[in-house]
Amino acid sequence: MELDEVNQMWAKDCKFDETNLGGEALRIPTMHNKYFNLYSQEGLKLRRQKSQLLELEKAKMEYYNGSMDDAELKQRGWKPNPLKILRADINRYIETDKDIINMSLRIDYQRAIVEYLEDIIKQINQRNFYINNAVAMLKFQSGGF
Repeated sequence: MELDEVNQMWAKDCKFDETNLGGEALRIPTMHNKYFNLYSQEGLKLRRQKSQLLELEKAKMEYYNGSMDDAELKQRGWKPNPLKILRADINRYIETDKDIINMSLRIDYQRAIVEYLEDIIKQINQRNFYINNAVAMLKFQSGGF
């Protein structure tokens, strides 16, 4: 799922009908279910991507220290590393590797989606408070306390 898709869904769902407070209260569980399911799915994607990054970092470590066998190089589509890299410098090569950087950027993007969904769920959980405040304001405006 893309961040724009979540944003568009929430832009529709977040609208609050002040003339139908009961209906808005009844929508809370449905909205919570919808966004909590998305949050769970996207959170799992994030955890999967983090584990893939760890696997990629391990593979890059083997690649840069020269211990990766030819079969795995061929499977990954990598050419043998022609450089002799000192053990102390391997981390620098790994941190600046394009595959690692791209995976890290995908993880950051996925983390942004998960955090956005988390914030949406917090807002949904606070809707009861907003509805109660709206009811209190309507009572106050009509002269009832």
